[in-house]
Amino acid sequence: MKVGKVYIVGAGPYMEDLITVKGLNAIKTADVIIYDRLINKNLLKLAKDDAIYIYCGKEPKKHVLSQDRIINLMIEYAKKGFNVVRLKGGDPYIFGRGAEEAEKLFENNIPFEIIPGVSSFYSALTFAGIPITYRKLAREFHVFTGHTCNDEELNWNIISKLDGTLIFLMSAENVESISQKLILHGKQPKTLTAAVINATTGRQKVISGHLEDFATGKFKNQITSPMVFVIGEVIKFRNKLSFYESLPLFGKRICITRPKSVSRNIKSLLFSLGADVVDGCCSKLVLHREEIDKIINSLPEYNILVFTSVNGVDSFFDYLIEKNIDVRNIKGDFAAIGKKTALSLQKRGFKVKYIPDEHSSDGLIKIFENEIDKSKKILTVQSKNAGDYFKNSLESLGFEVDTIFAYSMEFTKNPNDAVYDSDIFVFTSSGMFRHFIECYGVEMLSNKIVISIGEHTQKTLESFGIKSIISNEVTDEGIVNKILEVVKNGV
Repeated sequence: MKVGKVYIVGAGPYMEDLITVKGLNAIKTADVIIYDRLINKNLLKLAKDDAIYIYCGKEPKKHVLSQDRIINLMIEYAKKGFNVVRLKGGDPYIFGRGAEEAEKLFENNIPFEIIPGVSSFYSALTFAGIPITYRKLAREFHVFTGHTCNDEELNWNIISKLDGTLIFLMSAENVESISQKLILHGKQPKTLTAAVINATTGRQKVISGHLEDFATGKFKNQITSPMVFVIGEVIKFRNKLSFYESLPLFGKRICITRPKSVSRNIKSLLFSLGADVVDGCCSKLVLHREEIDKIINSLPEYNILVFTSVNGVDSFFDYLIEKNIDVRNIKGDFAAIGKKTALSLQKRGFKVKYIPDEHSSDGLIKIFENEIDKSKKILTVQSKNAGDYFKNSLESLGFEVDTIFAYSMEFTKNPNDAVYDSDIFVFTSSGMFRHFIECYGVEMLSNKIVISIGEHTQKTLESFGIKSIISNEVTDEGIVNKILEVVKNGV
């Protein structure tokens, strides 16, 4: 049997977009992902639907798996022919034990590759508005582990006299001890000092003061892990350079519920505004070939074909191509809910005649009610998760309607605990809302800001006792503008 390959990948400090392209490509092709506590769990959604996930997070004084067990799992899966990604926070070779793991792979003749990651020792500072160097002020920097600070491990007499910026990683438990030892060995008590906590997340917090403040435990109750401890005069630039904290959605953790195939753009828009974005559910598309088979021979009979989503367009026409069906058999006009669905049809060479201004199912229903002859025979192509609302509405107007559920989305909980800590929840459809509460329960949304897209989605939420703020604009830009409006008004 062919031996698989192990990729030891640095996932960066947390923010999803700070992983390297090479690291992202490794995740997308992995058979097995063995991941740490501090990685952004949204990255797991980018893997193959059948990938195997193994959590091996290490919290202070609590390890889910021993280091030996982690290494053995990498070796075992590789020997079975699987490609394995060992996903680590930050960079594998910066206090990450990546070299130890690679050494064991070498000793067991397992092919491996190391993919560097963006390290928190400088990225945390960057997002806190602290330049790690500055001409004429800090021409050097020094990075240490703060996990242990015994005198025999670190030479405090030398460290306290170093110029430039000092950075201690994994230091939350030892901030007081580190500060005391530096002062004891000659560092000036009034040296500017800062703790950057939960860097690049929606819960980022920066505590600034002097070295003596940390040495006396002034901020003891505010210090939590993960944290980067920085000492040096470069901290004085923070008020000018903290770009991240000045963004309009900084500090807001937003949970969106969309399939991964269509979530990339809205997430990018929210990232650019400073939001921490969490995927509500993990999902995969399941094609229902038998549904499409039911109407293949009768395609020429339909006067209007309605597509409710991009996934519906892709599922339907990709299957027709797979079956060698001549799309010229389609004689009817096309209708689409939303500009992106219409654009997807146009890219395949079809002219879309009916697109509602409201970008919602209710908007399209109004077009059918006011503009279309009731003798027309309709085919709707949609997700099974969407239910019968659209079909029932058209039939109540007197249309003959056939509906095929060309695909469905299968949902599971996102392993990202940040879902529970989100400030704003966005539901783009009734189906997505129903699957969310199947995963998490209605109580998850208590005392939270909830945004629903379209009247139908809002009514579904109301039937479960959830009050929401409606956004009638379903484009990504429209949803983001509604979020900005809600945050600005302090709802």
